[in-house]
Amino acid sequence: MSEGAHKGLAVPIAASLAEFTDKLIARRGVEQSNLLFGGQIGPAAQALSARTNSVGVGDPAPDFSLPTAEGGIWSLGEHLAQGKCSSSVVVFYRGTWCGYCNIYLRGLLEARSLLSDANASLIAVSPEAAPTSADTAAGATFPVLIDQGGKAAEQFGLTFEMDDAAKNVLKGSGIDLEKRNAGGKWILPVPGTFVIDRSGHIAYAHVDADYRNRPEPQEIVAVCRSLRR
Repeated sequence: MSEGAHKGLAVPIAASLAEFTDKLIARRGVEQSNLLFGGQIGPAAQALSARTNSVGVGDPAPDFSLPTAEGGIWSLGEHLAQGKCSSSVVVFYRGTWCGYCNIYLRGLLEARSLLSDANASLIAVSPEAAPTSADTAAGATFPVLIDQGGKAAEQFGLTFEMDDAAKNVLKGSGIDLEKRNAGGKWILPVPGTFVIDRSGHIAYAHVDADYRNRPEPQEIVAVCRSLRR
């Protein structure tokens, strides 16, 4: 979705996300948009409030190993054991079909050189079987991991399932997550961004049931700079 891209880090990502929301409402109409928003935000908020395994700042990050979009295997434990990076930014996103996720990932990609200067690595995790193109995967030049059935997202306390009304709105637009997601389910992660330090502990966490909200890339960069050594 080219309309989801923002022009640069000088423009806050929040402005691009708000613009995308306005365009989505104009395209779908208020009624369908409200079904889509409420049918995802409500169940996500309920799932988060019911969690007993949520992780936050100071907690050890759950270890996980997942296949990459290129067919390899990426392991958080092995990555940390290599000790090459001062911090690791792990981003759980819904899929390349989500314009909000595309805007956020592109923002992080534009900040890639700043993250590299902070000696930070960037890893994206999604339940989607595989990105359909370089554009819809935000032109990713970082590991994109396939989280079949949301197992890794579940370890971080993020998984939920939207209601039937929201599913029907998406299906009406040709988006069927049973066909797009590895494992064939409608399970999604609540969008979450975690900065993990060298010791494997979470130094920063941003989780919001309202998937229209994402942290600013510069905020992530600032955290990674504070951990650089």
